[in-house]
Amino acid sequence: MNQDALFLRDEGDAWYRRNREHLPPPDVAGEQEDVAFLSDALSPFRDRIVRVLEIGCSSGIKLEALCDRLAARGDGIEPSRMAVDEGNARIKSVDIRLQVGTGERLPFEAATFDLIHFGFCLYLFGRESLMQSLAEADRVLRPGGFLAITDFDPGLRQKRRYTHREGVFSAKQDYSDIYTSSGLYYLMAKHSFSHRRPFFDEDPGERVSTSILFKEVDGYPVVS
Repeated sequence: MNQDALFLRDEGDAWYRRNREHLPPPDVAGEQEDVAFLSDALSPFRDRIVRVLEIGCSSGIKLEALCDRLAARGDGIEPSRMAVDEGNARIKSVDIRLQVGTGERLPFEAATFDLIHFGFCLYLFGRESLMQSLAEADRVLRPGGFLAITDFDPGLRQKRRYTHREGVFSAKQDYSDIYTSSGLYYLMAKHSFSHRRPFFDEDPGERVSTSILFKEVDGYPVVS
């Protein structure tokens, strides 16, 4: 069983049980480093951001805050059914919907979203399906849209054993590089902070960043 399937089967719920009490309350979610940075950096483009997708949305607390700040509709994908059920029961807006799933198969039409956010989840994606998941996000993001990634950002790629489950690994790297190296995405903005505090960390293993990429309408324009 690959790592994504394992999280879909039961490890997603296990993760949510362990971390539920550490999630921000809904009334302060907008002040979290990633949400505040995204909403501020993208505020000049609010009129172009109508639909938002968060992959790895947990119970949708940050998705709800981001959509509120951008006045957008939101969809969330999350492997934990417990998180999805709790989030859908809490969220009152009909413009936000969470569903169970993983990044490797997104149940949406091509070019559906104006903003996609990988919400601190890529480090746990199975390496065997990572590229498919990244391609799926590209498929459902419209040209001229924005792709955001919040994840560990150690500078050098790292692979570590996942302490909660035998045979599972976490992989820390700058995932935005995979998109920008194609020439089809441009790094618009980046905010570095830490897994344990709201500013840059000298310990590479604790470094986190939120990157915002712009999906070029034409990544290879004709030049004379």
